[in-house]
Amino acid sequence: MQMKAKFIAFAIIGFGLFQVSCSPLTSTEGRASGDVYNGVSESERPRWSISDLVYQSLNKGQGHIEISLSNQELVLRDQLGRVALKSDCSTGIDGKETPTGIFLIKEMLVDKRSNLYGRYVSKSTGEIVVERSWEVNGPPPGTRYRGIEMPYWMRLTSDGVGIHTGDFPRGYRSSFGCIRMPAELQPKLFEKCSSGMKVEISH
Repeated sequence: MQMKAKFIAFAIIGFGLFQVSCSPLTSTEGRASGDVYNGVSESERPRWSISDLVYQSLNKGQGHIEISLSNQELVLRDQLGRVALKSDCSTGIDGKETPTGIFLIKEMLVDKRSNLYGRYVSKSTGEIVVERSWEVNGPPPGTRYRGIEMPYWMRLTSDGVGIHTGDFPRGYRSSFGCIRMPAELQPKLFEKCSSGMKVEISH
């Protein structure tokens, strides 16, 4: 009788584990939106997905990031190598290529403006006077510099390469070296990262 009770208990536990292991993994998927994408076809909008259970169980700073330049894709993996988050991204154009190698996140800022790329705006009205500051020799009279916004900034190199929110057409390299991410997804990536976390960039 005692043996039979033990067998039933093991059977119940085993069935429970079977149910857990066979539970479907749910995911959340989306595409970039916003005014900048008005009139842009669905196929040209960056797409992304989150593996809900893996993402939720991932502790901040415990995973690592992989970026493929050939696929223009960023993947966040947990300690076991499982995909927590995957997204289209956009890296550096010719002459401003995103560097390859293994990097550690050096700095994380929710609000960040570029000190290399920006606009010159009127001091009195705030209107844009020069759209691309890097194409002119210093500020015109009566203007001040305003760096381009790079929200949810994660610095990878000392010379200004990092991962941040930015608009881009899917499948195209469009940055000056940084890794641009969809506005809907970058805060979720930022939430799971910390300084010192590994980022691997490969061709």
